[in-house]
Amino acid sequence: MCSIEFHQSHANEKRTEVREALDRRGVQRDTRPRYVAGTSNGFTLVELLVVIAIISVLVAMLLPAVQQAREAARRTQCKNNLKQMGIAFHSYHEIFNCFPKGGYGGSLASSALYETANAKACRVVSWGIALLPHLDQSNLYQQWDFNQWYLQPNNQKLAQTMLSVFLCPSVNLPLLRANGDAVNSQPQYARSDYSGNWGERGVRCYPATNCQNNYSTLGDLSGNPRGTMMLQPNASFLSLTLGLRDMVDGTGYTTLVGEAPNAIFGTWASHKNVMDQSAGLNLSFARTSTWSSCVVTATQMTSANGTLGLLGCDVGHQDFHSYHTGGAHFLFCDGSVRFLSQSMNNVTFSAIFSYKGSEMISDGF
Repeated sequence: MCSIEFHQSHANEKRTEVREALDRRGVQRDTRPRYVAGTSNGFTLVELLVVIAIISVLVAMLLPAVQQAREAARRTQCKNNLKQMGIAFHSYHEIFNCFPKGGYGGSLASSALYETANAKACRVVSWGIALLPHLDQSNLYQQWDFNQWYLQPNNQKLAQTMLSVFLCPSVNLPLLRANGDAVNSQPQYARSDYSGNWGERGVRCYPATNCQNNYSTLGDLSGNPRGTMMLQPNASFLSLTLGLRDMVDGTGYTTLVGEAPNAIFGTWASHKNVMDQSAGLNLSFARTSTWSSCVVTATQMTSANGTLGLLGCDVGHQDFHSYHTGGAHFLFCDGSVRFLSQSMNNVTFSAIFSYKGSEMISDGF
């Protein structure tokens, strides 16, 4: 017994001597707690699930704000595109004392129609082509063959050039689009999300259906459209141009261009990239629409032309609209750009598409 106690005492003394020796040499002893089976220093499963749930809630709260900020930026760019066009229109007007025409307006559904006597006599470039030198695209304009349509070989490649000024960032559609007179044709051409103002029909008199795109009710029996973008489908329209002097209703109350990303003729080189508004802003129609100008008969519903209504409403493809929430941007003749609400009064809305309709509009629309 004494021998065991002696050995334990001796061992303790040795340990003490070793510790003191280590301390004198500055060697730090490992005092970390030893691992004990059945214990853990990490997160528990419940704690991890709580953290994940909190992060998910935060992401769900932040995502809409991020999306709204991105859309706000896209809307700003879309508006700036129209402002650039406004400067280009006024630059063109300063040189020619008028605005460019909308385009030809006749049918170019096949190559046989490109060189008819009427087509050759009435060949005119679209407003998009006319503005090229005023949109920093002089090089593109100088390459243009004005003796051919954009659909013909010398101009096809040029008409496929993507120009950011004609593209609204909020629109996610193919960048190329077919000739609207032959919607399944090839090749296709560079998209434009903006169309010219050719006038209005069916909006100012809604729910009646007897108001056409002309000024006949005001005594003008020429048949000329109500809008600012003239088409030139035949010889009687060759000399018809409009300028600031003609904006009787006021330049700040008459629109030149608006958003229309799904337009059938929505390419910047198109021969009729214009709209004659036949329904409210941003409305989408079915063949059973209650909007008078879009109602179709049983015969029309079973025909190849089944999208036409009483006034030829084109079921959303030929009316101004946008991918923005609540309305769309429009460029006015004074160069200003406004975002118009899709819930605005029909009579007020229709008034912006006429330049001499004598409508009374409040300053704030």
